[in-house]
Amino acid sequence: MADTHVVRSLKWFGFWSALGGIASVQLYFAHQRLGPDPWGWGQALEASLPAWYLWGLLSLVVVWLARRFQVDRANFGRHFFIHLGGSLDIALLQLVAAVGIQDLLHAAAGRPYPFAQKLVDDFTLYFHWNVLIYWAIVAVVHAYDYHHALEQRRVTRPADRLLVEDDGRSFFVRTADVDWIEAAKNYVRLHVGDRTHLLRSTLSALEQRLDPERFRRINRSAVVNLDRVRELQPWFHGDAIIILQTGARVTLSRRYRDNLLAPSTS
Repeated sequence: MADTHVVRSLKWFGFWSALGGIASVQLYFAHQRLGPDPWGWGQALEASLPAWYLWGLLSLVVVWLARRFQVDRANFGRHFFIHLGGSLDIALLQLVAAVGIQDLLHAAAGRPYPFAQKLVDDFTLYFHWNVLIYWAIVAVVHAYDYHHALEQRRVTRPADRLLVEDDGRSFFVRTADVDWIEAAKNYVRLHVGDRTHLLRSTLSALEQRLDPERFRRINRSAVVNLDRVRELQPWFHGDAIIILQTGARVTLSRRYRDNLLAPSTS
């Protein structure tokens, strides 16, 4: 476990070092061709590497935010604006910190450094790029997690039976017989015809065990068996009412409408 952590840290360090090195090469040749005072390799590395190492540190924060506030269909409206504000804040923080580090490096070498002017110049040149870097990290995290979840789902076989308890007896209920499922604190209620069974599990955990081609989330606290849906009726504010074959009615939230109507991938 420790070796794995070290390898991952080295890869992380190497990745941001590579980006800083590429930026240093670009900066070196730009000053060689266009600058009145051509830079050496040391100056180019000093000017570029600290900024990218800062991004290496800040990327850990961005990764946490990307996983804490996932920009998915269910939460897009809320989480998008959280990330919009986060991208602006972190972009500005990186600029100020990068200019501050350059100020310290120049002071240590006994060279003057116009902090305020450089901050304005870098804000003009790099702020929008910093915002794009933030969103690029979010996109990569989202793509990686989506791919990982898809692979896990392929490996994990959906449960076809669930063990429930009723009046001291334990028995299996076929998932194909379940009409719909609702959350009940630390339990879930399995609605099977005119009977209801309690199962100790959270709705999210149980959803991971079910076949996604058959069971779909319809609101924050309910999952429905698509094979049991008889009719879909429009309701207020974009919501809808799902009428099951048993006659039971459950609410379809507008946030989960696309999830219910998404085509099968099989």
